Amino acid sequence: MKRPTMFKLLTHRQFDFTTRYYDAEREEREARHKALYDKYEKEEKEKTVKSIQDSIDFSAVRNRRTERKPVIIRALLIAGMFALLYFVLK
Repeated sequence: MKRPTMFKLLTHRQFDFTTRYYDAEREEREARHKALYDKYEKEEKEKTVKSIQDSIDFSAVRNRRTERKPVIIRALLIAGMFALLYFVLK
């Protein structure tokens, strides 16, 4: 372990500087991107609302279909067991 000293030893200083430069192409690209994003933002919001409503409708239909399926399978199994029991005991 290092022992604490009374005097602070000198260390070299580190200079941390991130370089900055102007990129005209990048500025133009970002401006075009922002303009296109603003232009299509309203259309996307309308599409998302419609797609959400459609997915809700579809999921409701699918849930009804999946709810009926186990009931029908159980009913067929019970009817099959009664038919088999009838033929065995006859």
